[in-house]
Amino acid sequence: MRRYAILLACLAVAAVQPAGAQESGQGLLNAVAYKPLASGQPFAVRPLDNSDDNLILQEVFEGELKAAGYAVAEDAALVLTFETRNVIGAWVSGERRSMVELDSHGGQEGGENAQVRFNLFNSSRGGVFNQGQQATTSIVTPSQYRLDVSIDDRTSGERLWQGWTIAGLEQSDGLTLTRGMVPVMVKNLGRTVRRQPFDIP
Repeated sequence: MRRYAILLACLAVAAVQPAGAQESGQGLLNAVAYKPLASGQPFAVRPLDNSDDNLILQEVFEGELKAAGYAVAEDAALVLTFETRNVIGAWVSGERRSMVELDSHGGQEGGENAQVRFNLFNSSRGGVFNQGQQATTSIVTPSQYRLDVSIDDRTSGERLWQGWTIAGLEQSDGLTLTRGMVPVMVKNLGRTVRRQPFDIP
């Protein structure tokens, strides 16, 4: 029975691991092309919120688009919308100190063989006479920063392309990470990409 419990715990940890996790210093790009982008059409760049960082990123997007040969116009039919957000990681804490342990089993009511154990000393968890080692925290999934980009046709309302990049938040601050993500996004506009790694500058 103990083996099954250990196996289930391992499977639970594996289930929450991020798909296609990237190495340190790298990000991960995914994108889906729903319809081809007409060549030569200008873009209007819109952040989903007008935070200071996003207004800076809007200028970065517009600069990267122009450097790649795209035109940028406020009233363009194709609207490039972007959003940045944190994806908070998950963690588990270590065992806590316990001084009294109760165990009850057997019989019809499940309590005929009741036991009370005093944990006097335990080097790892601690007991009555010691505090034990400090509980450790294990990271199951690290915190990440994500940039979502979509391109929609203002006239028809159709979505033509959608892409997203993620990178470990411990690698840098959010604005620096997204500055590094923008050129990758612009380079892959109109393409379908599956779990493509890229370097974080």
